[in-house]
Amino acid sequence: MSSFSHALSRIALCALVPFCTACVLFFIEYRTQCAARFIGQYLMRQNPEREPRGALWQGILASRQTRMALYDSLAETPLEPRQAPLPVLQNHYQLQYHGTHAAFFAVAQRDTALQFDHLDPETLRELAYSLQIYEHGRYLLTQAIVPDDASYLRALIGTQIALEDGSLFHQLHKRLLAKDEPEAWTFLKMKEEDIAYWRQHLAPLLSADLNRAQSDAGPIITAALAQVVQARADSLRQSETKRLLAAWDSADGFELRLTRTGDQFAAYALVPGHEATALVLPAQPVQQRLGLAQ
Repeated sequence: MSSFSHALSRIALCALVPFCTACVLFFIEYRTQCAARFIGQYLMRQNPEREPRGALWQGILASRQTRMALYDSLAETPLEPRQAPLPVLQNHYQLQYHGTHAAFFAVAQRDTALQFDHLDPETLRELAYSLQIYEHGRYLLTQAIVPDDASYLRALIGTQIALEDGSLFHQLHKRLLAKDEPEAWTFLKMKEEDIAYWRQHLAPLLSADLNRAQSDAGPIITAALAQVVQARADSLRQSETKRLLAAWDSADGFELRLTRTGDQFAAYALVPGHEATALVLPAQPVQQRLGLAQ
């Protein structure tokens, strides 16, 4: 029993020495912080020689360089507040970079519209920044392409409605008459039985892909109908672009998000209270305006 107690005493004595040593070192560090100062000085000496590596660092570095280039360009751009567009006086326009292949625009309404006679230097700088971001976003929206799929489907539905109410026959008459086609007169002053006949033959062409649908309408009338649908789709895309430009000027909370996908940029325009609009932008105008990596 005495030998066991003696062994425990030796173990406790052996453990006590490093424990006391650790306590002394901890007390010295607490009082002097010599280890922390040594590590800090070492890092300060070594950091300038360290090579930045990794995708995360490269993304941060590219984002920082782009922001600095933007601020430098602002410093060289004189701004006359009275020449600033009204939307810039009423809204903040902001741009954030996410790595080297993505950017995010946002519009936020100012608490109060800016007054020309009460603009301090910091406000003027912010106004110049908002103005440049406003011009970038507006330019990109004018270059954006609304994909055909959604617009074409809406155009088909609109043409189906026109077929039901009879207005499609007038559109076909005008389009065929412009090409001096004799079939144009088929759709002028139609009888009820003629209307029923052509509704039956044109309806299949509006239910699916015009190139695959089966109908006895004939190639000339089928081509004219395809042009009517395409013209309606083009008009819908133009209307959508105008709506987004109007929102860019006035919609509080408007967002435009761009992400590089291959040789183009996929974008989504989000207007509060509306469904998101998918857009496609060629890579070149985005790279030129925003300086994103190729």
